[in-house]
Amino acid sequence: MKYLPTIIRYLLGVIFLVNGVNMFAQFMPLPNPEQPDLAQRFLNILQEGGYFYPILGAVKIGTALALFSNRYLPLMLIVMFPITLNGVLFHLKMDPMMTPVAVVVMLMQCYLIYRNREKYQPMLSTGV
Repeated sequence: MKYLPTIIRYLLGVIFLVNGVNMFAQFMPLPNPEQPDLAQRFLNILQEGGYFYPILGAVKIGTALALFSNRYLPLMLIVMFPITLNGVLFHLKMDPMMTPVAVVVMLMQCYLIYRNREKYQPMLSTGV
């Protein structure tokens, strides 16, 4: 059990790194032709905009580097949280087949946030 945070950190880092690099290199096709029409249209619009995937890819790669190096980890976990939440909601609403994977990624991230909860205390204090 003492290695669980490290295992989760590296596993999540690999997931974010592969996904982030894919935003630039597109070695995994986006969108997946098996996705429902709504999901396919949504992803096509994001891709056609031209800016969303590079920014998202950079954030995911930065988060992966933080996960691998264990530096700036609390910050990057919080930066990545709304992105992961959006992924879960996307899959719940538009691509249900991948929902379990998205939920597992969210749970791993929540676990790491919980493990680093003391780092967030200064941010959550009243400052008075």
